Amino acid sequence: MIKLAVLRSLAAAALVLSLGAGTAGTAVAGEAPEVCECLEGLEMEGTPWVRLVPGDTTAGYLELRNTGESDRRIVAAESPIAKTTELHEHTHEDGVMRMREVDHLDLPAGETLVLEPGGLHLMFIGLHEPLTAGDWVAVRVTFEDGETMDLHMQVRRGEAEEGAGHDHMERDDASHGHGGHGH
Repeated sequence: MIKLAVLRSLAAAALVLSLGAGTAGTAVAGEAPEVCECLEGLEMEGTPWVRLVPGDTTAGYLELRNTGESDRRIVAAESPIAKTTELHEHTHEDGVMRMREVDHLDLPAGETLVLEPGGLHLMFIGLHEPLTAGDWVAVRVTFEDGETMDLHMQVRRGEAEEGAGHDHMERDDASHGHGGHGH
């Protein structure tokens, strides 16, 4: 158990260092960093953000435009603020909003990938400490071709999406043991 904890700490430290100086193992306060160290042919629209909610699980949202000529596919995301970061979607089935992990997010050439409340989003599971509105969160996304892109998401208060009350949302994959409250 101790060895595993040390390995996790070292892995988190390596991610923090690789995501750039000035970004702590958790969200950081201060002046706004560059929101996207975007790869050629990709542009961030607006400011990506993470929802401020109680508990140890939250969601992140963004709009990423592919101005290039080739389709792109995001296959993973990671952040030093959480034990796990997953790609997720919401679906409505029989009046119940369900959330499930997906293995990729497609970004066709000339289109915009929108991660928003009630739709596609990043899920941060097992936050290392509580977040504070206004802080910035470092996130690295990995594309199918192995390229990575670093971005910063601002922690914001957010309204619960329509129909996403505590008793109306379920996770299809309950193996994480986290509820889908307000994501």
